[in-house]
Amino acid sequence: MTERQVIEDLLEELYAARVRGDLETITKLFAANAIFQVAGTDDASPMPTLVKGNAGIRSLMQGMIANFEVSDFTVLEMLIDGPSAAVRWQATFHYTKTGRMFLTELADFITVANGQVVSFIEFLDTALAAKVHGHQIAGAPSPC
Repeated sequence: MTERQVIEDLLEELYAARVRGDLETITKLFAANAIFQVAGTDDASPMPTLVKGNAGIRSLMQGMIANFEVSDFTVLEMLIDGPSAAVRWQATFHYTKTGRMFLTELADFITVANGQVVSFIEFLDTALAAKVHGHQIAGAPSPC
């Protein structure tokens, strides 16, 4: 099996585990010293996060699984070059705190070493995240 295929299989397993809410599988796919980042600025959204280490990633994922159920998951694009991957995907999210459902696209930039994720940086619609969480975006006009 090629290195590319190994990484593709790992990512497919990771995304499938997220869709089904399988915290144990997600956790084992991240290296002990991995980082997980939701890119953005705190001024625009409540979502930007940087977590280092497997225990922190486990805790973050536990919260994500509890708050956001994922369905209708589709990989739109997966590019793999050496140990790095870029994945553009879409899914329907159910925000369990309010019952709100929304379809959105995300992009993830992932680095793999020794069969585990060592870096995972996620880009998402921060304006949508702020709206879902009920936060006004700094500098945005107030709704009339």
